[in-house]
Amino acid sequence: MLRKLLILVVVTAVFWLAVDVLLNEQRPSSQQDGALQLQLEPIVPHPVEKQSSRVADISVHTQEELEILFARVEQLLDRPRTDNEAALVNLVLHGPEVEFFAIKNYGKYKTIVDHAAKLAALGAVDISICQTQMRNLGIATDEVPSFLRQVPFGPGEVERLIESGFVYM
Repeated sequence: MLRKLLILVVVTAVFWLAVDVLLNEQRPSSQQDGALQLQLEPIVPHPVEKQSSRVADISVHTQEELEILFARVEQLLDRPRTDNEAALVNLVLHGPEVEFFAIKNYGKYKTIVDHAAKLAALGAVDISICQTQMRNLGIATDEVPSFLRQVPFGPGEVERLIESGFVYM
């Protein structure tokens, strides 16, 4: 019995080595790499080229419209972003929605402010807020949440981002 088992192991090892030698002789090394890549392709995606940064010029009139926008951005987010990665979308707020983010209005607009803060914390959005519109609405620079990046003039910020290679949405 032991003798038959030993013969089986030896025959299997010889067969395995013979197949390996034959397969390696039939294709050059570059073909082996290609075959390996073909096998891995469905599992490991090709490295993605640098994704274009996007800018959205936001001037909405209702909390519901802003919530719809945030929900769409959240759908794009497949995972939290790292500090080395750009946000999925740069939002520039410079219309009536600026009032939603005033600290004095937090109780009224808590849901939208918290949603924006969550998206900013996950790296999905970089939100700029227009200081000109803040002044027009009587909101001081220290009366908005710190996750908002204040810019002097919202439309000018949109223009600057587009000129630096951002894609307009």
